[in-house]
Amino acid sequence: MINQRFKNISITLPVIVITMASLAAYSFIHAQEDKPLFTENEYKAHLKFLADDMLEGRAPGTRGGDLAALYIASQFEAVGLQPISKESGYFQQVPLLGLSTDFKSLDFKLSSKDKSKTLTALEDIILFSEIPQEEIRLEEELIFVGYGVDAPEYEWDDFKGVDVKGKILVMLTGDPDYERTGFGSEDPTYYSWRLSKRDIARIKGSKGLILIHSDENSLHPFSAHQKLIIPELSILDDMPMKPLSITAFINQTAMDAALSLVGLSFNQLKQKANSRDFHPFPLGLKAEINFKHKYRKFTSPNVMGLLPGSSSEDEAVIYMAHYDHLGIRRPVKGDSIYNGARDNASGTAALICLAHAFASHPTKRSIIFLATTAEESWGIGNEYASNPIFPLEKTVIGLNMDMFSFFGRKDGFFLFPIQFTNAVPVIQKIGKELGLELHYGDGDPNGVSFMTDAFYFCVHGLVALSFWQAGEKIDQTPEESKEMRNFMRGVGIKRTTDWFHKPNDEIYPFWRYDGIIQSLETLYHIGRYYASDGERPSLKPENPFNAARRIQQLLYKDEKKQK
Repeated sequence: MINQRFKNISITLPVIVITMASLAAYSFIHAQEDKPLFTENEYKAHLKFLADDMLEGRAPGTRGGDLAALYIASQFEAVGLQPISKESGYFQQVPLLGLSTDFKSLDFKLSSKDKSKTLTALEDIILFSEIPQEEIRLEEELIFVGYGVDAPEYEWDDFKGVDVKGKILVMLTGDPDYERTGFGSEDPTYYSWRLSKRDIARIKGSKGLILIHSDENSLHPFSAHQKLIIPELSILDDMPMKPLSITAFINQTAMDAALSLVGLSFNQLKQKANSRDFHPFPLGLKAEINFKHKYRKFTSPNVMGLLPGSSSEDEAVIYMAHYDHLGIRRPVKGDSIYNGARDNASGTAALICLAHAFASHPTKRSIIFLATTAEESWGIGNEYASNPIFPLEKTVIGLNMDMFSFFGRKDGFFLFPIQFTNAVPVIQKIGKELGLELHYGDGDPNGVSFMTDAFYFCVHGLVALSFWQAGEKIDQTPEESKEMRNFMRGVGIKRTTDWFHKPNDEIYPFWRYDGIIQSLETLYHIGRYYASDGERPSLKPENPFNAARRIQQLLYKDEKKQK
């Protein structure tokens, strides 16, 4: 069970009093060396190995994924990091259940009393099952539960005490309309996030979940699920609650066609749902679902190395990056290996370089270097590692790296979601000493808080920040910029997003590495400040993770994982 996950991890941190240091007294002068902390050749060597075709896209539970984990562990050992335990070495094995829907076999019909609508797989509907069976058969009535929100802090309850155990729930994506209802805020809340809706369905004891993706909702477009279909989706194999028979995503057009059978429409459902007086009601539609289904049980490791502190080893800073990618899947222009050079061999190579740099320059506090698996399956490896690697109240900060930029140096950086913490003045000062501007906003209009790999650490109350470059390019002439654009066009890339989750996420000759070195130095000095005497930052009382924490506590209420 979940409370047994960490039984082989031997890191323990006794309670101590944190020694506070004045930020004004901190300087980077002591960290300067005759030779650079980071070199382009070292970084490129790690990147080239991790993004090579030989690793076959580093999917969890595959030869390539295991090779990547072994390589990371060997690099940790080479620079002198300690393993997490005598029994498991550098590996924290994550128990996974791999699930694969055979969409060619999918028969999905929505019926009224005398009419029916058959949905087309991938075009109208995408689904998977958490049940380890070779064939999934369901025949159930559908009940509409609005947005599926149960939020006491906003005085909003879409369920109104209605028992939905064993039912297939139909929900709208997103939040109730803020302007019409006053629910939440102008920014998306956690209740809008698909994983929140899935977990609410589990908590309520439902059999399945169907999410309607509306045309106007840019945060939850159906096309995003179409693009992210992977041959195998992984979930934890020791789930705390009964698994859902189906989780389905249906587009608005297909759902409207089915609703017309019973005299309803999507807009009518939305109008009903945008009211505090909403009550769940049967749609008058029955779902008849049948499809073949592959599953397998396996483990895939998170890789962890410990660099003990010189005087406060019972406190720690975490650097993290996910090393997995999508593996081998549908070919595009004859290429079926999804190498994931940027996503996220780039961050993993940076993690190894940072381990090397800190091993040569120890700090007062300990540093954990964490490479996670199964991130592409909705952050499972990060969730598994987030609590307890060791007591989080003695973890000072987390710094996450994902998808580094290969377009040269810039004059600033993002650390997200720093706007919800008290760390802004500290990071601003560190950035200023490095000649860089910290970029951040007041809120989170795109709901990125719930999508970053640092999310599950924030849920447990730790300030965990994801790093990206920001601002204007520097030290790059217009001619160099033009040459880079021409290189990109030559390989069919017009925008940086054109290689996201595609086989063309590979290493290119036009990539620049001076920006990578700049990013490594920035991350090094931020981490070094907190691994020395920096005061532990905290989340602001009003932050987007409070709702997620409450749902996680409900989800794991019978387990000892939650504190």
